[in-house]
Amino acid sequence: MRIRSVTMLGDPRSWSTMDLKDSMERWATIVLETSRRLSRAGLDVWTTRLVLPGLPDDDPSFIGRVTSAVPDGFMVALGHTRRPEVLVEASRHGLYSYALLESLDRAKTFASAFIDVSRRRPEDATKIAVSAGGHIVNTPYFPMSSSRPREKSLSVSLLYPSDIKGYWSRGGLEALTTRLEELFSKVEEVLPEAAIDYSLSPWMEESVAEIVEEISGSRIPGPGNMGAVHLLSRAIRGAAGIRAIGFNEVMLPVEEDLRLKELARSGSIRAGDLIALTAFCLVGLDMAVVNAEEKDVTNLLLDARAASLAAGKPIGVRLIPVQEPPGSTIDLGRFGRAAVIRP
Repeated sequence: MRIRSVTMLGDPRSWSTMDLKDSMERWATIVLETSRRLSRAGLDVWTTRLVLPGLPDDDPSFIGRVTSAVPDGFMVALGHTRRPEVLVEASRHGLYSYALLESLDRAKTFASAFIDVSRRRPEDATKIAVSAGGHIVNTPYFPMSSSRPREKSLSVSLLYPSDIKGYWSRGGLEALTTRLEELFSKVEEVLPEAAIDYSLSPWMEESVAEIVEEISGSRIPGPGNMGAVHLLSRAIRGAAGIRAIGFNEVMLPVEEDLRLKELARSGSIRAGDLIALTAFCLVGLDMAVVNAEEKDVTNLLLDARAASLAAGKPIGVRLIPVQEPPGSTIDLGRFGRAAVIRP
């Protein structure tokens, strides 16, 4: 198991250039000290992150101040916004942000922002998302993360698919839950003061899709997948400690999971298949490169909003709409070559 991120969620004393820089540097010091403590305990830290509560008055003119204050080596999320221009400008500066879809008539507006960002540079679209039900979320997972006003909290996320792969085959739900409890308790012992998002998320060969297929006995998309995702999320929440923060569910970002990347390249999955999973996991449509125009993206957002409202929980959408035909590939920067799928 690795620590996917050590994250400080904070609210600066003020948004003056000096106070903003001072706050972020102090938070960075705490994050780095925590990372060293985890490393001494044998838990390697992958990324270090800072999260803000959203810009004052949702004003994009503050983005430049944030950019100048970012400590070296840190990923920074601005928090939530209701303005599409914040999404566009933040991504241009390498910052993360997400929009609140609070009404049906806003879907087209945010769909247009997705397209603007992706057409300029597809990799930038990996830094923005939409909270389909309009939920504000406190989590170490990006882009859909906001800190609470006037509060500061330390949190971590985990990377552990290879640590639980095969446990379902060995002993079903009991073996899987026991293994999850073992993994989670190790982090809880080292960091008794930190909040933890226990979500099961992938990174390339650390595949969550392979675990879903193992439990369901069928490839994605196929019968049993929804049941497998629901069972996994239930087991995670059951094993999670009292300091849980954020989502604590299964995550299926296409271009972060080698098995999903393989299915995308073969044309086996489409955006609609992934949306169908949104009632059972946080993001059924995440990190997907889709051959889509504004109308297609709008409809996908509306479907995700319906699933979020029906399930009564946050659901995020992060997609990269492109004009290239399904089956072709595009360069997605650090995520490698990405296959284009159908809407």
